[in-house]
Amino acid sequence: MEQAASLRRAHRLRQGIAQMISQLEGHPVGSERDYLLGQLAAGDVSAQETALNEGLRFIGQKDPYEDTSRLRELAAGLLDHGTSCTPALPQVPTDPQQLRLERCWNLLGELSALAPSTELQTLTENALYIAIAPVDQQPLLLDSLALELSSQLQLRRTSIALRHEMEILLVELGAVRAPEAAAWKARLATEFTQLLPLDSTPTLLADTRAWIEQTIAEESRADQRAAVLRALAASGYEVREGMATAWVEQGRLVLRKPNESTYGIELSAPPQGNAVQTRVVALGNSPRNPQRDLEVEETWCGEFAKARESLHDDGFHASLVQSNPAGSIPLKIVSIPPSNHYGRQASKLREAPQRNPEK
Repeated sequence: MEQAASLRRAHRLRQGIAQMISQLEGHPVGSERDYLLGQLAAGDVSAQETALNEGLRFIGQKDPYEDTSRLRELAAGLLDHGTSCTPALPQVPTDPQQLRLERCWNLLGELSALAPSTELQTLTENALYIAIAPVDQQPLLLDSLALELSSQLQLRRTSIALRHEMEILLVELGAVRAPEAAAWKARLATEFTQLLPLDSTPTLLADTRAWIEQTIAEESRADQRAAVLRALAASGYEVREGMATAWVEQGRLVLRKPNESTYGIELSAPPQGNAVQTRVVALGNSPRNPQRDLEVEETWCGEFAKARESLHDDGFHASLVQSNPAGSIPLKIVSIPPSNHYGRQASKLREAPQRNPEK
């Protein structure tokens, strides 16, 4: 609004200067008349406004019967600076010509407010000159200018939106642990230095967004698996280094307690998603009986509840989706994993960084 009001004022000033010069040139040559013409032709706005007032006085003295109402109206509007920092909305003009002109002022005002550019000054000068062009030429010129301004405005809005998205992505990349994040940040930083968005920018932003979402999802699943293993380790199950990787690669993992050769816990999870299925399993062909199977499953129900509490304390929310009563389903028989299959003890799992996603 402020920019558009400034442009309207500049337009009125040009109109007033043009009409005042025409009036003064109709008077005989003289020092005061020539001085006023010189001030009106100067580039200083303050001097031009003063010369308009002095010109009105001069014309009134030389020819008191001459009609100067239009000049007085223009001068009054020019010299009324107002006290509000936010100008009031102008009345909507009814003249189609004025509507065209008003549209151009508003477009130029918004362009100025969004981001000044080298082209803006040229467009503003074009608008001011078109505004005082011959009346029969103005409609076509103003329509053409409005189309150009609309195109520039849309380009500027797109540029600002893309830069805003870049800033968001750069911040989000800072939260990604994967080493490839540095390369993505460098690509965005290079694009960010451009004055206007390149044709490839939307594609780059979309690719970056997809990579961030995929990588964060993978890192979150890794954090979740590590948290599950920590919770089970707290319940006495053997957790060794490399188990989390094996769980990802095989889709399942079998844990057991030290010196337990008959029963274990199987963890299953799809490559994508964060659901984990747990169940008591029988290891190999070790002898067992149904009563012992039931006791082990009931014990696991209590350990499962403690594991959920441990996950909650670790910053995860573990919700129970489905459960089967102990003893309702025969135990699955799985092969016994070698004791050193996963390598060294993984005490460092307790130190894994946390992202606090939901399990």
